[in-house]
Amino acid sequence: TWKRRHELKMYVCVTSTTPLRAYTYTVTGTFAQAQIDDANPVDPCSIDTHGNRVQRELGCQINNTFSSHYSFDDFSKYVEITESEKQKFLTATNQLIGKVLLRAQPKIQNHTINKGIATSGAACFSFLRVDFAMTEAIEPYIYEINEFPFANTKGHLGDVQRKAYRELFQMIGLDQVPIVSSERSKYEMDHLGGWSPVVIDDVLINK
Repeated sequence: TWKRRHELKMYVCVTSTTPLRAYTYTVTGTFAQAQIDDANPVDPCSIDTHGNRVQRELGCQINNTFSSHYSFDDFSKYVEITESEKQKFLTATNQLIGKVLLRAQPKIQNHTINKGIATSGAACFSFLRVDFAMTEAIEPYIYEINEFPFANTKGHLGDVQRKAYRELFQMIGLDQVPIVSSERSKYEMDHLGGWSPVVIDDVLINK
């Protein structure tokens, strides 16, 4: 169980570990389904859980108004941040994700499978979802990073995820003659679609 007033989600793909190349795709938002009571944080009704089964059994008030996923534009309007604050937050989120991946890079590179991929020159990718929050200071706070998240999500989030997959396959040239490793970085940058680069060839993108 965990207490979350809201949760933002951003898709991430890693198309190479040696050198590191990573991209992000669209933020979506959802709000806590259970009533949160700051005065009594240990109250079971103050904890948001998947499906709220425990809360329903206890007769807690369930806030179904905000149980659906929203676009980041809609989320931003609800929390009343300006366009400038929104863009600053998105930039900070990309920077944070890029820094996390760069910090983890040595361990990722040394994994037996990734070593084999780098040596063989094979084209592979990892599809991730970062779950995070917006602090009162309008800064990102990462909850967790999920690898290959559930692919049958419905509603707005599912639509975004399916589009992210399609544009990822186009970006890495899955429908093309195999691209040699030395040319993949340029090909990806020329076919981004809705993906935004955060780390390209071991360099953090500052925008």
